[in-house]
Amino acid sequence: MAEAFFDREYTCPICKTTFKSPAVRSSAIYVEKKESDFHTVYRGVNPLYYSVIVCPVCEYAASSNTFNNELPGKTAEQIALALSQLKSEKTPDLCKERKPEEALYAFHLAIRSSQLKKAPPGEIAGLLLASAWIAREIGNQQLEAKFLKEALNYYVEAFSSGYNIPNLNELQLIYLIGELNRRLGNFKEAISWFNRVITHKNIKNFPAIEKMAREQWALAREEMQSCKNDDTPSLNETEETENHAPAAKSDTPGLKTAFPGENKTGKKARPLMQMPAHLYEDQIEWLRKIASQYTIKNKTFTREETLRAVLDALIESIGSPAAFNFSSEEELKNKIRELLTR
Repeated sequence: MAEAFFDREYTCPICKTTFKSPAVRSSAIYVEKKESDFHTVYRGVNPLYYSVIVCPVCEYAASSNTFNNELPGKTAEQIALALSQLKSEKTPDLCKERKPEEALYAFHLAIRSSQLKKAPPGEIAGLLLASAWIAREIGNQQLEAKFLKEALNYYVEAFSSGYNIPNLNELQLIYLIGELNRRLGNFKEAISWFNRVITHKNIKNFPAIEKMAREQWALAREEMQSCKNDDTPSLNETEETENHAPAAKSDTPGLKTAFPGENKTGKKARPLMQMPAHLYEDQIEWLRKIASQYTIKNKTFTREETLRAVLDALIESIGSPAAFNFSSEEELKNKIRELLTR
């Protein structure tokens, strides 16, 4: 199918190598169907496999739209050093036609590069979601679920932080968070996010998304009920959900939403609440480093779980914060430090 491709030239912003990588001609692209999490299924050549460009010398990787973008000098130097230490001895040739497994590896390299350059969470989320799509296409359900979970975490972070995500408007993002939750078996969370779409003040301007949200809302309820009937719930129940589809409201619901608690220790399930928070860059990096030390193979430990563990340890250490008097973030930090050193 060589006639389906043509070569594009790129210059690596890290090592300055100029090389060519294949792109798919628009005339060779045939859409077969679109799935509920925006995955497009193609007949024949899949352009997704070629949407990430990989430098054959240093293995810097990024989307075809952004690969040639220059990076700040210090950032490029730091990435170059990291990539030299991480370079694999047996990297496949990604400057030719790609098999699905090779495309998945290209996305792996792009995720790594994005993390090294501290890209916005929405950018990393998109790469993870595309990786999940490829894993689905090759029939690897375990790997698909892993990528979906990681993508979900980054999309929620992007939504909470107000980051712009290319090709996704606000309603599409909220819908997608709901759909990823549904696919992961988090049915109550999915219903909550679909509710936000359906009751959004601008929903009537996006009838296609409203239709999808209502359909997936109903499907999530059906799937949740099926789990109850089979006595194999995928999550712990903490509140009753309305038995009818929500009517449209004039404004967006608040961000405070009840989530089901995990019950892995035999203790009473603790309800989870979503609270969007803006953290400092060094705080997020600290959480990432702690989470990366998780030792169970083929599973991930999220920054959210890390933060919950830290807060639990803090609560257990200082008890009830009844006598706190403070007038700034820095003063509160000092108060907590004093209590911890007593």
